[in-house]
Amino acid sequence: MPVWDKLFEMKASKYLCLFLAILFSCAEKETKIIWVYPYLLNSELYPNAEAGIFFLTQDNEELDYSKWKRQSESFEIKGFKFEEGYFYKLKVEYEVDQPSQKFKLKSILEKQKDWIRSIEGTWQNISIPEQPYFPIFIRIQKLSRTLETYGGCFKGITGMGEVGERKIQLAHTYYRLEADKICLGQNPIQEGSFSFVQSTTQYQLTPDNFLEFFDEKGKLLIRFKPSE
Repeated sequence: MPVWDKLFEMKASKYLCLFLAILFSCAEKETKIIWVYPYLLNSELYPNAEAGIFFLTQDNEELDYSKWKRQSESFEIKGFKFEEGYFYKLKVEYEVDQPSQKFKLKSILEKQKDWIRSIEGTWQNISIPEQPYFPIFIRIQKLSRTLETYGGCFKGITGMGEVGERKIQLAHTYYRLEADKICLGQNPIQEGSFSFVQSTTQYQLTPDNFLEFFDEKGKLLIRFKPSE
C-alpha cells in the first residue's frame, strides 16, 4: 500500500474515532429526582419484606413512604455509595435513549436517618393509672416498615411513615384493619382503644426500656414493654 494511502487511512480512522466520541458525548441527557429506600430487599414491601440485593426507588420530589418500585439486579447509580438505614433523595443524570436502569449521581439532596431500628420488635402494653386497660400487642418490622396491632376485638397492619428521633407516624397507609363487631358489642370500651395509632405523633424509649407514644400536645397515650 502506498505511503500516502496509508496515511490517509490512518487520518480517516482518527477522525472517525473523534466523530464517534463527540457523538456519544453529546447524547441527550436529562436529570431527575429519585428517592432510595433505606434497605435492600428481595421482595416487595407488603406483607413481609425479605432482606436482599435489590434497590427500591420512587420518582418523587416529596417522599411518599408507601410507594416504592423494586429495581432489577442491573440497576446502578454510578458514584452513589449506599448506606443502610437512610432514605436518600438524589439528583441523578441519565441518557434519554438508554435503559432506565443506569444513572449517574449528580448530588445527594437529602440523607434522612430511619430510626425504626430502635423500636423494632414485639411489644405489649401495660396499664397507665386512670386509663382503661386491656391487652394490646404491636409488632414493628424494620424492613417492611409496618406496624401490626392485635388484641381484643381488633387487628390490623399499617405502613409506617416517618420515624425520627422523637417524631413518628404509625399509620401512613392502612393495609388491613379488621374489627369483630360481635366482640365490640360485648366490649364497647374497646372502640377507642386503638385510636393511638392515628393520634400518635411522638414517641420515646425510657431508661426502663418502655416504649411510650404521645399525641401532638404531649399527652401520654399508651405505654409498652417488650413482649416475651
